[in-house]
Amino acid sequence: MKSMYRFFGKTISGPFTIPSGIVTTDPAILEHIAKKVPEIGILTTKSISLNPKAGNRESIYALYKEVPNSFINAVGLTNPGAAAFREKLETIELPQNKFLLISIFGATVKDFYEAAKILFPYANGFELNISCPHAKGYGQAICQDIPLVRAIIKKVKTLGKPVLVKMSPNIDIKKTSHACIQSGVDGFVAINTWGPKSQEHDGHPILANGVGGVSGQAVRDIGIRTVQIIRSLTRLPIIGCGGISTAMDVDMYARAGANYFGIGSALTNMDTSHIIQYFKMLNLDMEKHTHKAEKYIPDLSNFAYHKMRITSVKHLDAVHAIFTFDEHIALLPGQFIFLWIPGIGEKPFSLLDTDPAKVFVKVKGCFTGELMKKKKGDVLYWRGPYGKTIPLKGKTLLVGAGTGIAALYLFSKNYKKTFAILGAKTGKEVVYEKAFRAHSRNVWVTTSQDEKNPKQHVTDKLAEVITKIHPQTILNCGPEQMVHECIAIEKRFVPQKNIFSSIEFVTKCGVGICGSCATKKGQRNCVDGTFFVPSQLQ
Repeated sequence: MKSMYRFFGKTISGPFTIPSGIVTTDPAILEHIAKKVPEIGILTTKSISLNPKAGNRESIYALYKEVPNSFINAVGLTNPGAAAFREKLETIELPQNKFLLISIFGATVKDFYEAAKILFPYANGFELNISCPHAKGYGQAICQDIPLVRAIIKKVKTLGKPVLVKMSPNIDIKKTSHACIQSGVDGFVAINTWGPKSQEHDGHPILANGVGGVSGQAVRDIGIRTVQIIRSLTRLPIIGCGGISTAMDVDMYARAGANYFGIGSALTNMDTSHIIQYFKMLNLDMEKHTHKAEKYIPDLSNFAYHKMRITSVKHLDAVHAIFTFDEHIALLPGQFIFLWIPGIGEKPFSLLDTDPAKVFVKVKGCFTGELMKKKKGDVLYWRGPYGKTIPLKGKTLLVGAGTGIAALYLFSKNYKKTFAILGAKTGKEVVYEKAFRAHSRNVWVTTSQDEKNPKQHVTDKLAEVITKIHPQTILNCGPEQMVHECIAIEKRFVPQKNIFSSIEFVTKCGVGICGSCATKKGQRNCVDGTFFVPSQLQ
């Protein structure tokens, strides 16, 4: 393909974008992808509203089993609000050859306009999300009100920057497109997800919202037809998206009339390095009429839900317990799974052990509160595994605190040269201490609120242990403040490339799509982690 592109007068580096709400949902990820993927010339943000919106609880993303390589989602337009998002945009720096398309939504003309006005200094243009099919009072509900659509476009246009409308495939495309054109819209994004639809497993709705929008291969032909209809009405720029994963798909959209191309669901399960290689290869496929990019599209087997039964529950106190299941889960140290309770939701957990599967639970909210009520014989579901492992070389120190201890035991069990510092508030919370001692060469325990022992944190013991054992590698896992304090000490003794740390990020999808688990440097914990070197966290 050609090396330079123009989009509303701006020279951009490539013809692709990642559609709103997928992967680049946090400005840190947006910046990271912008600098690493030259083929992406248009940077589309997640949809932002005037005020914060919490969105839906998990599950938010699942396979749509009726059509291969298709998905269903109900994130619920989660976002921090325009003012907070602007503050995040202030902290990043984007290459000059990128066009920042800020997606906005609301329920009224004022909502759209005020959000756009706040974000105006950073936007090269605005995408109006009037097409989300599962958010009550927003999205598709707006799209069906033609006078309101006209008013929104005209008002946001007064700010003087290009305005594109993201179209729903679930409405009268011709009528709505014509109204947008008459109102002075500058371009279109087609399409948003199709639906809403539902998806069940064992008779239970998978999405917590019940229904969601369908994406992926199931909507490709719908997207192409939508682009054809819009192109028959106008010569305005069109970003075509929906089910694109190969050069053939891009060509079909181009023949339908799209000028630029959004790729979203195809990035499911891709870490950042694979996204970089995928877009590079896709670009080459388009030039050379090959099909090599397809090999970068990951397997989706970790979406499958598996039933397992509780064989024992060991309550350590009112808020801590170890659950044992009748299942062997093949999982590498550093990886994690999701536990799903139908009707309640799902959350990510490290496995304390794999054969049989064991989970260490601490009550933190609604889900873990419900989980603690479960007893022997009850059934749960799991999916996974997710994340990566860290192959250990040489003498390794494991530093864990609180629930972070659970993520380190498999390293102790699988490698022979480990030492461990385990910290908690009380001795009861130092889970699996005897098991650690059975596999590690030495174990030190610190407690900060235990009257029977000296009050210490792991950081109080860290320098002493490092100078005693001289580890080549260190793994940290625990609360964010503790991890950063550990890193500050460890850097004095060990090269930073040999320090790996895992922090408990908010992880909702597990497959790199929602971006909720972004690090400060734009990595996604669920696919790029869960362990990172210091430069990726600070």
